[in-house]
Amino acid sequence: MQTKTILQTMIEDERSHDYPLFRQYCVRKEQGLRKDALKVLQSFVEEMNKNEFTARRSFVVWLFDYIERFEDGHHLLVYPLVHGVIHPVLREWENIDPTDVRPYRWQGLFVHQGEGLPYLLKALEMGGSKEQRVIVQICETYFSALWYSFHHIHEDLYLSTYEKDHERIQGIQDVMKLIEDKNVQSNVEKLAVYYNQLLSDWKEFQQTQTRGFVKWCADRKKPYEWVQIFYYHQ
Repeated sequence: MQTKTILQTMIEDERSHDYPLFRQYCVRKEQGLRKDALKVLQSFVEEMNKNEFTARRSFVVWLFDYIERFEDGHHLLVYPLVHGVIHPVLREWENIDPTDVRPYRWQGLFVHQGEGLPYLLKALEMGGSKEQRVIVQICETYFSALWYSFHHIHEDLYLSTYEKDHERIQGIQDVMKLIEDKNVQSNVEKLAVYYNQLLSDWKEFQQTQTRGFVKWCADRKKPYEWVQIFYYHQ
């Protein structure tokens, strides 16, 4: 069990002395001196961008080695660093070595700015079943979209299209068999079945009426939790 934060661990890493301004940023951030820390970080970004690509890439590799291992890694992914150093390096890296999966994995998992799925799918295409974290995140991305589609369905409000959600469910079904953790795979499978059934029921309901989906489900003993909440408990 990790007892130290990512900041504390990186400060103690001998390698941090190769990046004195970044180390100083970590120290000040760890002390809660946010404004001072950001000033130092800006100086680090300016200094780093004077370096050759290989030196900048070396820093990014070192950084993400920690971010991938620490649950609090997102604390280091602040806008000036992401925008000023990480994104430019990862994009240049894609062009210089398009066979390396890391730029796609890291953009898909950590610095995607809301558009991670294309990077995740590319990382999966390149890395296959070795990319377990990517595979699970692909499923979570699809599930998040499905949740949004249906989160007002008890009010007869569906916020997507059949085609889009069918593609999302198919996307989950295509990759979930690659998940090595059987408990995770089982949970993903159950949730995929849930959304597939919900989409099917909504389509059937829409063929005959447009209002009263909760009652329609209740009359047919559909075991959705929100049916019990909104209908049986009234």
